[in-house]
Amino acid sequence: MRFFFLLLLSLALQANIDQKITLSKNKLNQTKSSLKRLNLKLYTTARDIQKEERQLKDIENSLNSLEKEIDDKEKNYQENIKKLKDLNKTKENLIKSSKKLKEELTLLIAQYFSKSIVASKIEKANLEDVINEEILDAIKKSQKGKILEVSKKYTSVEKELEKIKSQIAKLQNEISDLENRKKKLIKLKKREKDTLLTLKNRKIKYKNVINNLLKEQKSLRDAIAKLKILKTKQMTKVNKANNIKIKKYGHSYQYVKTIRYRGPKTIPPLDRFVITKRYGKYIDPIYKIKIFNESIELKPLEPNEKVKNVLDGRVVLVKMMPDLNYVVVLKHKNSLYTIYANIDKVSPIVKKGKRLKRGYVIGRVSRKLTFEVTKNSYHINPLDLIRAN
Repeated sequence: MRFFFLLLLSLALQANIDQKITLSKNKLNQTKSSLKRLNLKLYTTARDIQKEERQLKDIENSLNSLEKEIDDKEKNYQENIKKLKDLNKTKENLIKSSKKLKEELTLLIAQYFSKSIVASKIEKANLEDVINEEILDAIKKSQKGKILEVSKKYTSVEKELEKIKSQIAKLQNEISDLENRKKKLIKLKKREKDTLLTLKNRKIKYKNVINNLLKEQKSLRDAIAKLKILKTKQMTKVNKANNIKIKKYGHSYQYVKTIRYRGPKTIPPLDRFVITKRYGKYIDPIYKIKIFNESIELKPLEPNEKVKNVLDGRVVLVKMMPDLNYVVVLKHKNSLYTIYANIDKVSPIVKKGKRLKRGYVIGRVSRKLTFEVTKNSYHINPLDLIRAN
């Protein structure tokens, strides 16, 4: 039994190694495709970053130009405000001068009329009255000239004031417009900075993913190389240890001795299952040779299915084995052995030397259960022992 069990285990290991090599190669190809896609994304992101940086630079230049323009307008605005103040002061002085001249002229006229009224009562005017009248005319002409000059200045100042007011209003509108443009540019600048930061973070993320993929790619290549070496060693070990010459496809060989079980049938190791591999000859899909399958494979219909002991017996082996997960072997009456492989979890009570009743849960399985039966170095078709559903 030991011979055949080791042979089955070795062949299973070889098949599993080839399967791992194939899976690793597929994963390596997927990694290459992922790297290609990520490199394209990285290139696109880098290009977008350059574009955003150019746009950000343009915004910076526009902001600098705008700020200079605002400064110039502000200076011009302040200069016009000063002019306005000065002109308003001049205007006030002109108003005061005009008022004073008018008051003086009014006073002179009033005095002249007072004298005229007195003189009119006298029948004959004297020389002094004539002189006074001439003087009054001269003063009136002089005062009128001054008043006219002040009026002209006042009108000129009024016009200049209106002009400056208009310039100030225009400057205020321009400054307001520039300030609004500045606010918009500042918002745009912030948005561009946020976009640039997002792109740079994305670039870092892509680089990290690429580095991880490159590491994974290296690990896969190393794993494939090791698996190929392991496969070669395993094949050599099997051939030497068992002294078997494996023949090519089309040739058969018989080295498994099978006896028929004639006792009463017992419970199956799983409650609900389908048989995915039967006992007997089959062609190995990896090596393309005819081999004899000494066990059956059962696929549970529910994940984490209970694996049950099929007969009363004693545990002789509980071991984690490469590619077979947990293996449990029980010895029963009349040198009958049952072997359970690919168990995901083993019950903590199941230990070597432990006696178990039929139906006791020895572990749980989700993917597949390999079940084998032997007696006195002969194999028994497990389906002769258990009731298949």
